[in-house]
Parts: sequence; C-alpha cells; structure tokens
Amino acid sequence: MPGIFTTMGGFDCGKESALYGETEVLMASSSVPAGTTNQGGILPTMHTKIGDSTLQLSLSFNDKKNGETSFQMNPSPTSSTPSEMSVSWSEGGGSAEDQTDKDSSMPRKMVASAKRRIRKTCTTKLLKRRLPMIEWLPKYTLQSLFHDCMAGFTVALTAIPQGIAYGAVAGVPVEYGLYTAFAGPFIYALLGSVSQITMGATAVMALMTHQYVQLGGAEYAVILSFVSGCIELLAGLLNLGFIMDFISAPVISGFCTAAAVTVILSQFKTILGLTFRGSTFTKVLPGIFQHWRAIRVWDAALGFAFIAFLLLLKNLPLFKKRFNSSCCLHHPCVKKALWFISTCRNALAVILGCLIAYILEIYEQRPFQLLGEIKCGIPNFQIPPFTIQRPKEEFTPSNWTDSDSYNQTSYDVITFPEILKDMGPGMILVPVIAILEQVAVAKAFSNGKKTDSTQEMIAVGAGSIFCSFFGCIPLTASFSRSSVLSASGGKTQFASLFNGCVVLFALAFLMPTFFFIPKSILGAVLITAVYPMIEYHEIPSMWRGRRIELLPFFATFICCLLINMEYGILIGAQMHLLLLAYEGSRSKSTLTRYKEADEERVVLQADRNLYFPSVERFRNALTKVSIDVEAKNRVIVLDMGRVNQVDHTTLKMLQSILSSWDKKEEKYCFTNVSDHLKSVLSSILPKGVPMSRPALPSTDTTISFLP
Repeated sequence: MPGIFTTMGGFDCGKESALYGETEVLMASSSVPAGTTNQGGILPTMHTKIGDSTLQLSLSFNDKKNGETSFQMNPSPTSSTPSEMSVSWSEGGGSAEDQTDKDSSMPRKMVASAKRRIRKTCTTKLLKRRLPMIEWLPKYTLQSLFHDCMAGFTVALTAIPQGIAYGAVAGVPVEYGLYTAFAGPFIYALLGSVSQITMGATAVMALMTHQYVQLGGAEYAVILSFVSGCIELLAGLLNLGFIMDFISAPVISGFCTAAAVTVILSQFKTILGLTFRGSTFTKVLPGIFQHWRAIRVWDAALGFAFIAFLLLLKNLPLFKKRFNSSCCLHHPCVKKALWFISTCRNALAVILGCLIAYILEIYEQRPFQLLGEIKCGIPNFQIPPFTIQRPKEEFTPSNWTDSDSYNQTSYDVITFPEILKDMGPGMILVPVIAILEQVAVAKAFSNGKKTDSTQEMIAVGAGSIFCSFFGCIPLTASFSRSSVLSASGGKTQFASLFNGCVVLFALAFLMPTFFFIPKSILGAVLITAVYPMIEYHEIPSMWRGRRIELLPFFATFICCLLINMEYGILIGAQMHLLLLAYEGSRSKSTLTRYKEADEERVVLQADRNLYFPSVERFRNALTKVSIDVEAKNRVIVLDMGRVNQVDHTTLKMLQSILSSWDKKEEKYCFTNVSDHLKSVLSSILPKGVPMSRPALPSTDTTISFLP
C-alpha cells in the first residue's frame, strides 16, 4: 500500500552538518491505513549516510488489531529532485503464521503475569509471618530449651485438672477436655505468633458447647470444633478480622460476666452433690432450691474447704509483703518456692483430693462423689463424624407378649446438613467468640509489640480443625494458663509443645489415678479459675464515663443468663449498634450570620457526614434558614467542611430543597467542599452553583495524619 509524502523542514546531521549542510527530510502528510494511527504508537527510525547524500527513514506503527505495520522511504538514486521518494510499505498481522504466533503468545503472557503475581505475594516476609517458627527456630539455644521445658511442665500441671473440669462443663466425657489440652498447644507451637500463649479448652467455649452436646452428644461437639475451625481459618485468610470490631467492649464484658456466673452456679450444683438435669442459670438456680434436701454434706464441706484452700494458695506470694525485709520469706529461694506452689495450686488440690479419697477407699469408705473411670490412652486420629446415629426414645411394643422387641432402641440418622441446621447461629458465634478471646489474650501478652491478628485467627482455626480429628471440643487461648506460661519464664512457642507432651504422658499412664478425683474438688478448681471473669469493676468506669453504655452491658448480661449465650451476645451487639446509629443521626447544625458588603451571609455548617438517619434534622435546619423572609439581600452558604460523605437519601433531599430555593430565586453556594464531595454533589446540583474547595494551609503549617 503506497504512501505519499512531501518534505518540509530540515534534518540536523550533527557534527558533519558543518561540512555538508542540512539534509531536508519532510513528512507533512501521509496516507496511512485506517485504524493504524489511532490504535498504536509510531516508532520512527532514521538512518543517514552523509557521504553519498542518501537518507533512509523507517517508521513502524504498532497496531493492536493488525499487528505491526512498517514502511521505508529512500531518496531515488536516479532522480535529481530531492523530493521524489520511493516508498515501500509492509503490514504485519495479516498472515496466518503471524496470527498463530500471536495466539500462542497469549497463554505465555498469562503464565508470566501469574508468575509475577505469585512472586509478589509469596515472599519470604509473608512466609515468616505465616510460619513464625522460621524466625525463632534458628536462634534457639539450650538455655531456651531448659526454660521452655520448665514452663511447659508448669502449665501442664494447671491444664490437666482444668481440661478435666472443662470436659465435664461441656457435657462430654472428661477425656475430651484433655484431648483439647494437648492438640491445641501442638498447633500453636507451629503457627502461633506470641510465645506466652497457650490454647485449649476454656470455660466460655465449654459452656457454649454444652447446649449442642445436649442435642446430639459428644459428636456434635467434635463437628462444632471442625466447623468453627473452618470459619476461623477462612476469616483469617480473607482478613475478616474487622468484623470483630462490631462487638464492643461493654458487650464482651457483659457476655464474659454472664458466662462466669453461669459456670460458677453450675459448679455449685456439683459441689453440693446434686445430680438433677440442667446447667443453665434458669435451670440450676431453681433446681438447687427444689433439691436442697438431697445436698451431700461431705461433698459440700470438701468443696468449700478446697475453694478456701485454692484462694489461699493463689494469694500466697502476697503474704510476704506483710513481713519485713529481714524475714526468711524474702529469700530468693523461698520466693520461687512460694510462686511455684501458688502456680501449681490446681494440681496440688487434685493430688491432695485423690490422696484423701484413696485413703478412705482403703478403709471402704466413699463419702464423696468420685470422677470415676476415664478412658486411658492416646486418642486415634480419625475424620470427624459427619453422619451420626442419634437414639430415639425407647420403643414400646404394642403386644405385651412380644418380649423380643421389648426395650429395643431405634436410631435416627443425622446427616451433616441437618447437624448444621441444629447448630443454627452457634456455628457462627462460637468462632466469633473464639477469635475475640484469642486476639484479646494475644494483645495482652504481646509485651507492647504489634499483634498479628490475622495470624492468630489462622492459628486458632487450624488448631480447631486439627483437634476435631482427635475428638476435641472447640478451643481458644486461655488467659489463666497463658498467665502461668508467661510467669514461668517460657521463651518461645516450644513451651506449648512441651505442655502438650506432658498432657499426652498423663493420658497414656495416669488416667487410672484420676479415678479417685472428687467431683467437688473439680468444681472448686473451676470456680476459683472463673470468678476473675466477673467484670464488676467495669460498671463504675462506665458510670463515670458514658452511662448509656451500661444498657448494652446489662442487656447482654441478662439475655445471656435468661435466654442463652448466643442470642444474648447478638442482642447486646445489636443494641449497641442501634445506640451508635441513634447518636449518629443526631446531627447538629451551626448557624452563623454576618454581613459582607451589602449582602447578608447566612452560614449553615453540618457537624458530621450526612446519612439517611440524619436527613430530617438537616432538612429542618435548611427549612428554618429559608423561611427567614426579613432578609432581602442575602446568600445562604452551606459549609461542608466537616462533611466527607453523603448518601443517596441526602442527595435527594438536597435536590428537593435547592429546587424550591431556585423557584424563590434564593441565592446559595457551597464552601469547603472536598474534591470527592464535589463530584458527588455535581450529580444533582444545577450548573453554575459556586462550590469552593477548602482553603489550603500556609507553608509553615504542619499537617499530620494519624492512622
């Protein structure tokens, strides 16, 4: 395809132009294929050979549709007229071979792009965040190993009795609590980001699990652990931690207080030796008064005695403050001994209780209710039971002579979707509470460092999934055991690994000994471990600060006690969000009048972003300004300095108000309008309405932005 060129202008030949002058090279007009000039760029290339006065010019058009199009023009060697050119034109992309090469290059480009993204995502820094042990394991020393071993052993002395007690609270065989006590720390040793944290069963998780155990037995607890772990892991991978921000501190305080009160009350039933059905506040409290004649005096005496014993040991290190510095209690060895006794008080209580029960058993006396036989050995690694058989009520034969069918039991096959339906909101709220506890404990023991909430969510999710393959209940970080681990001098996450190993040893060899543990002592262990969760100290601070926040606190507390834990926290969170929305809708507008030349300016300033709950209040303010008929020559100035966002309802209201002002020929303008807000307001404002941007600060003003 020929191209027609005319030459105008000059071409500078550099240093040699002084000898040969200027060679004229002209490209004023050209005939180029349609679509070429607009679809791609022009890449000119010039070659000059000054000696024989020849010039070559080549241009290539990179066309996205037709490929690469190029042409060359050379001065005619035979013509004496410099403007006569010979032009050759070639188009790319037209041949089948070129098109095939282009098509085959597309997958290569996609693969290359995917590789680049993977390289940007899968970095060494991210790998160290997801596997924190890569960071500290190369620096591990024998001294750290010694400290971790001692800390892990000390925590295990607390985790074993608490695991047994939490298994009883959840309503599952008590060994399930011990399974959770060893499997959770194993995973956290690999994925945890805070060295002073240990995971396992907690009072809140056991209490929330109990109601599902009543529906389908221990299998429901295992499936709940698996489902909760999947949701927690997914939330961590998708960075959904912001959802936790919608549950406020008063709601969490009310929830934890209600959980502590419920656990303490249910353990009072155990201490008193009562065996009626029910573990919630509404069933236990009336049940104690109804069955008070069945109270076992020996169990009650032993339980209350050990509550006093555990509280005494807990405050044992504080007694040395009552003595002067010359007393032997201030000796370093004595201090460590007192601390160790105080830290291992739960294990000491269990050992002492076993010893008392065993001695009485030798003399054929059993005045206490004992824990009984516990399944011994390490649990099998198996897939959670996604389909279970639940027994129906006993079958009563229609013919009394049919003795073979008497007392036969039939079963219902419960599939996985039906199990999820039975769990209802619990399969969402249990992981939410687990994440809240995990992140809160991580922040408490991070020693001022930044907490990786995403990694903590991944750790608790992976731990719950792993535990479900051993038959465990849902888990999360334990504040009490983490406190023991921190005070015991644990250096790295390996302390959790040693903690799990000690629990495994107990499962393998010590289960027959636990037969003699009195149940009232386990109740005493739980009561002394849970009572610090009653956050009564938050009430005076909220009363002195914002008294309105007492409403969601007490709403959550009362609903958790009277309804159940899941609906209680939902009601409390929704109430606090409604209070927040109500306060957000109470926008206040400031009205200022001043005169400028012959005009009166009425400045109306909103104090916050304008959303649909606050539309009516702002409409009333605008209407109040517009009905002032006394001022003849005035301008209404809408100051938007504190407004960054407006919604569609606000835009419709502004459009209606401004239309009425236009009909009355009212003068108005906008000031301090940000660029984003200006683009939004332009969709409804008539053309020509003045909108001024915020005044820029002077050069000597420093602006700091806080995250």
